[in-house]
Amino acid sequence: SLIIDEVIKAANNGCLVLGICNGFQILTETGLLKGVLLRNKNLKFINRDVNVKVFNNDTKFTNKYKKNQILNINIAHNEGNYFTNTAHLEELNNENLIAFKYCDKEGNVKESFNPNGSLESIAGIFNSKKNILGMMPHPERMVDKLISNNDGIGLFSSLLN
Repeated sequence: SLIIDEVIKAANNGCLVLGICNGFQILTETGLLKGVLLRNKNLKFINRDVNVKVFNNDTKFTNKYKKNQILNINIAHNEGNYFTNTAHLEELNNENLIAFKYCDKEGNVKESFNPNGSLESIAGIFNSKKNILGMMPHPERMVDKLISNNDGIGLFSSLLN
């Protein structure tokens, strides 16, 4: 798409960029985020609500959440298995670039609660400048208690803050 050149230019100039689900895939495919999204570990499409834990709440995307807050967010994907190389995984951990990880209701990050097989149960990451967020879960589906819950509203409130 012709617009992607403008998105890359804006991101490189510090503009905030949010990629959800297929948007996360596009961010990795264009090189705005490192890593790749592979087929889910069970090779099937997944559509259900899962729990994610907020790992970094000190960004423009997450400042309305509390660190370690547990969110119930919907996922709907076939290629949500985040993978990267060892050096980049170290960078993600050392530089606090992991936004969210899959967990249980108590916040325990275990493989058994990882719906798609993503490395270290990663559900969302930032770039090194923290102006780009890619995430698999769909916070936009969780903004109204009448249709689901409002656990996703914190992300959008953070952006408006």
